Amino acid sequence: MIAGPAQRLAGADLGHVLAFRTWRDVDAIAAAAASARRAVVVGGGLLGLEAAAGLHARGVAASVVELADRLMPQQLDAGASAALARALARLGIEARVGTGVEAIEPQHVRLVGGEALAADLVVVAAGVRAETALARAAGLEVRRGIVVDDALRTSVPGVWAVGECAEHRGVVPGLWAPCAEQARAAAAGVVGDPAAFLGSTPATTLKVAGVDLFAGGVAEAHGEMDELTVTDTRRGTYRRLVLDGERLAGAVLVGDVAPARALSELLRTERAVPEALLEPGAAVEAPPPSDADVICSCNGVTRGALRAAIRAGGLTDVAQVANATRATTGCGSCAPDVARLCSSTRNTDETDGQRDADTMAA
Repeated sequence: MIAGPAQRLAGADLGHVLAFRTWRDVDAIAAAAASARRAVVVGGGLLGLEAAAGLHARGVAASVVELADRLMPQQLDAGASAALARALARLGIEARVGTGVEAIEPQHVRLVGGEALAADLVVVAAGVRAETALARAAGLEVRRGIVVDDALRTSVPGVWAVGECAEHRGVVPGLWAPCAEQARAAAAGVVGDPAAFLGSTPATTLKVAGVDLFAGGVAEAHGEMDELTVTDTRRGTYRRLVLDGERLAGAVLVGDVAPARALSELLRTERAVPEALLEPGAAVEAPPPSDADVICSCNGVTRGALRAAIRAGGLTDVAQVANATRATTGCGSCAPDVARLCSSTRNTDETDGQRDADTMAA
């Protein structure tokens, strides 16, 4: 992958302009923040908002510029984005959406239309585009990415493509989970055990600048689908459900993500949506924890598998669990759940051990 919009920005090569893609970039941004007063972040996706939050936490006034008409356009609908923008504004992070950067200047970022935003630090987190020059030169069919079929095969026999360079059914994935699913299907095909990737229903729970978010399934209703939307601007919460008949087709939560696990299960299993969930403003109780619950959706690791690994290996922290099970090694959003599971499993085992000792002593 190569950077997309950053490559085309006039002034992107100035010394106070930094990209945000790797951990080395994080170190460079943190160092620059020590002497910066105002920053502009180009890109209102997940990385851009995290960069803005990090700069704000270091005392740097931050503004975010997003070309699309809303923040996090790949994950959130307009209502959820508006709720997120209000939460960011309360923190002091300004968001400009529906506008682009015309040029970066030594002390300003000039927007399309002429407005100038003061900036002695500019962070570019405007996404990437597939590097397809070699594939195109080799004769592979290329559109936004390298075109692949359901087996992840390209237009040239013996060549497979997966991940952010591959275009499957018109979609270039931007999340870890579908990329991992593609890799498994392609690997099976390479060794002669054909498998298929039929697309995915991504569902992820995130914390952006301290604001909890959940997004899963389709982003917009279409055809005969129904929508249920509840907005509470005083509490800063937003809930939107997309229904395909009795089945949950998509969901977005901002602020209150307590229903996230229940919604994830409904998206995964395609069971009928409980009536209680359809009552506007109704509290949604998460189902009781089960060993079958998928904690790490990227790698398909269940609660039961995690508890077994923690007990068998005497694991005490997230890093150890990651090495043993691969949980948290995808998008990383399940790390807090894994940490809580480490603690609760250890506490449960200690309590059970004490109870057994007390029984024996008696």
